[in-house]
Amino acid sequence: MNTFKILISALAITLTGSTVAQAQTYSPAAIDSLRFMIEEEKLAGDVYRTFGALYPTIKPFQNIPRSEDSHVTSLLAEANAVGLNVTDLTSLPAGQFQNASLQSLYHSLIAQGSTSSFAALTVGKNIEVIDINDLAAARALVPSTSSLYTVYGNLTNASNNHLRAFNNWLAMTPPPPVPEPETYAMLLAGLGIVGAVARRRQRTAC
Repeated sequence: MNTFKILISALAITLTGSTVAQAQTYSPAAIDSLRFMIEEEKLAGDVYRTFGALYPTIKPFQNIPRSEDSHVTSLLAEANAVGLNVTDLTSLPAGQFQNASLQSLYHSLIAQGSTSSFAALTVGKNIEVIDINDLAAARALVPSTSSLYTVYGNLTNASNNHLRAFNNWLAMTPPPPVPEPETYAMLLAGLGIVGAVARRRQRTAC
């Protein structure tokens, strides 16, 4: 009997939480930001899996993709709670994105990280820095009482952990020799894309 009461109470709490989540509404800018963050978290996982195959001894590339999957799952749950249709995002295969800026960024990051393990770790570090900034911008667009606000905060904490992992591995990884001119140009082009994405997120937040 006590077990039954516990189950009923748990169900009531779950249904109440679902009702609150479904009643929550967000601005168009917040919805756009949520869609963007779903793809950005997917990008991180896709990039890290590619590098995990290239550099199987680097633990962050083996462990962090699972965390990125959980990030995407958490954001998809939030999208579902407010009735946001994101099937166009969930049906995308690895390495493909609806957002053109993220698609260009993905190709650039893969090219950069494929040159050396140090470059790949640097890409991982940069992804997490961008992610932390973008999560802060996205979080500013939703009410502090919303479940999405909490999820963004949890994802930020996880991204800070990822950033520390990449920084620790970078400290142990010797940098490659000075790159050839064409490689250096490619790296600069990649940084330009990263900067463009960051500026886009700032404009959206404003």
